[in-house]
Amino acid sequence: MKLILYPFTLTALFFLLCSYTNSYPEPLSIKNSPTAEVADLVEKLVRADSGQSAEILSKINSIRKENPENTDILLMYTNSLIGEKHYKEGVDFLKILYEKKPIRTYLLTQCMLKERLGSKERGCYEDVVHLSEKQNLIDSDYVTALFFTDTKKFNSLKQKLIKENKFKESDFLIFTLGKDKMLHEFFP
Repeated sequence: MKLILYPFTLTALFFLLCSYTNSYPEPLSIKNSPTAEVADLVEKLVRADSGQSAEILSKINSIRKENPENTDILLMYTNSLIGEKHYKEGVDFLKILYEKKPIRTYLLTQCMLKERLGSKERGCYEDVVHLSEKQNLIDSDYVTALFFTDTKKFNSLKQKLIKENKFKESDFLIFTLGKDKMLHEFFP
């Protein structure tokens, strides 16, 4: 279970570190910031047993409530909820996060979690496809959204990307699981 949360934690910590990394020493205000405090709590959550998880999530949520405009804290809280299999709450907070910071990955994750919970919304994936095409972004979010829309475009794009050496055949192995198994792999 904690192994599933580990990639989310690494991602959150990576973005946190990238936001503050430079060649100068870290200012004291960042070390003692609410964002740094949540990052420490997320790290503890990864190592916590199930009895400690609820308490740590509660602490993270309290800090989130005290800092409602801090999208880094909101992202870490959302990823922690998802990592702890609180998918419904994760979807709710992904919606809030997407409203504050409209990033396609947040929308795609919403789509996938909704489907994992039994509510397939093809229009959700189509929104990700539309945003990707509008921004001319051909990346894993776009490819994944195409896969879930049941379009023939997925297979033709897959072949094109492999032929142009933009993606490797192995990059598409996850899709061989099929939609349901893929969702359960990402969100057990």
